[in-house]
Parts: sequence; C-alpha cells; structure tokens
Amino acid sequence: MAGKYLARARWAKSGAIAVVAVLTTALFTLPAFAFFQSAPADQPLTGVFTVTISKEDVPSSLPGGPALIGLWNLTLNGDGTYSLARQDVGQVVTGKFEAGPATLSFDEWNGIVGCTITSDNDEPATYAWRKAEDTLTLTPIADSCTERLILLTTRTLGGFEACSVAPRSLTDPFAPGAPAEEDQLAAPTAEPIQGTGVAAQEGLDEGADAQEAIDNLLRQANGCWATGDPGRFLALHSDEVIQEIAFGGPLETFVRELRLFMSTTLSMKRIGDVNLTDPDHAWAYVEIALGGETQPQRIDFVFENGTWLFDTFFLFGPSGPTPPAEVGIAP
Repeated sequence: MAGKYLARARWAKSGAIAVVAVLTTALFTLPAFAFFQSAPADQPLTGVFTVTISKEDVPSSLPGGPALIGLWNLTLNGDGTYSLARQDVGQVVTGKFEAGPATLSFDEWNGIVGCTITSDNDEPATYAWRKAEDTLTLTPIADSCTERLILLTTRTLGGFEACSVAPRSLTDPFAPGAPAEEDQLAAPTAEPIQGTGVAAQEGLDEGADAQEAIDNLLRQANGCWATGDPGRFLALHSDEVIQEIAFGGPLETFVRELRLFMSTTLSMKRIGDVNLTDPDHAWAYVEIALGGETQPQRIDFVFENGTWLFDTFFLFGPSGPTPPAEVGIAP
C-alpha cells in the first residue's frame, strides 16, 4: 500500500485530505525495530528500543495476553531507570535496571504488565544482551515471567538513533502571538545556528556540511517516527510543509490520522549525495522503507530556524525515478 502513494510524481496541496483518508489503513502487525541514543551515559546499554507484538506471538491461553499486542517502547536511561510504554496507551511499567558488558538485569519492575519485581524481596530478571551492527538480541538467563519474555525476546531489535527534539504544538501552529517555543518547529540542534546552511557548521566544506546535517535529520526522523508522536515527527519539517498540510483540511484531523499511521514502521536512509541548489536549499535521494515496502524518493530540505529540515512530506512526494549510482554534490 505504501508504494501506491510513494509512486506518485507529486501530490497537490488539496491531496492532503486524501492522505488523511487513507492513513487509517496502515498495517499494525509489523517486524520489530529499535533505535539507540548516541549520548554518553553511565550504563553501557541505553536507548529507546521498540518492538511490535502481534496476536500470533501471544499464547491464546495466557491471562491478559491481548494486552501485550501492540507497538512497545522500552526506554533505558543512563541513570539506571527505565520505562515501558505501549504506544496507544502510554507508560505502563517503570523500574530500575543494571547493565554490564554482556548482561542486563531488571532489579525493579512496577506496572500493569509483566511480573512485579521489588529490589528488597525478589531476584532480578536477567538477560544476556548482544549487539551486532544495528541489531540487539536479548536472551533470558533468569526470568520465568511469560509476559516479560514475550515482550523482550520475541524477536531481535534493530537500531536507530533516538528522537531528541521537542514536539511541535499542533493545536494552532500559526496563531499570532503564540509563545516562541510553540510557534516554531523544534530543531535537531539545541540552539539555533546563525548564518546560512553552509556557514553554520564547524569548519566543513559546503557539501559535507549539508550532508552531515541531513544524515542526522534522517536518523532523527526514524527515531521520532518510532515514538508514535506526530508532533515530534512534524517538528522536523519546514513551515511550508505544515502550511501545505493545513491547506488540505483541519490540521487536528491530519494529526489524529497520522498518529494511527505511525504504528506502521518507517525507516529513511540517504542513498545519493546531497545536492545544494543554493546555500539554504538541498535535495537528495532517500530510500524509504514503509511497512516492509522499500522505494527510493527524492526529498527536498531547507535550512530554516537554524537547522536543516524536511521541505517535503514523504507521503506527498515528489517521487523520483530510481537514482543513479553516483549523484554528485551540486555547489
């Protein structure tokens, strides 16, 4: 289904309503994936790990088994705390963990799924962990909790960078006089960078400057999509994209349907060099994997509010032909 929309040469602005109408048809049972924080931390294993549990993964005789079906985020923090959330429900488990070079122990487990673990009276649930390229595998060492085993060991987790942007306020993004933090799209950088897109980086040439920033933007997009929060994903887009979406119909309707659609897995990866059309505008071919279907697409980018942002919403196009093997950086 994803190819039906990615294959179109471009979407007219009025086509945003059509996108809203089809977002609810996304598949909800998909392979697992995960993404990792790159910031240093006290624990050797940190990040936000995401897994999809389907009906087929849960024994029909398991009490409370249907509650495990869905898209889950396990957040391991550097301070040794963690949380477990189902995207359509929110946080349901919290506790403490300890990671070693090869083992992961949950010392506390408090919540409405899994089996309670208290640090005073219970043995921790312990797993071996192994990372290979972009995958993470958890293998039980000492844990008899069926619910927890289903959530943590059903399949291997893949790796993406965590979303570090603040969500965009979507109640009325173009209202005059709104507070600054709600009136602008959040940037992937902590502070706005002064100057043009090519002058803002730290001593890199123009092509490398934009290419590095856009690669970071794509990694952020993968992580922000995985959070299931439309505000965080749309925070990576230009004002013009938000205006295009709003032109097609009520923004709150689009956001509501986009939230459902974000249960479908998405991954973006650049497959051609970044082309600068001017200091503040660029484009590149990006491989988009949506719900297991992969297709190349040309994506436009703009340097706005101190950072590089998407100037194309991937469902709207433009969708380009198969990119050439080499795409040079245009000065």
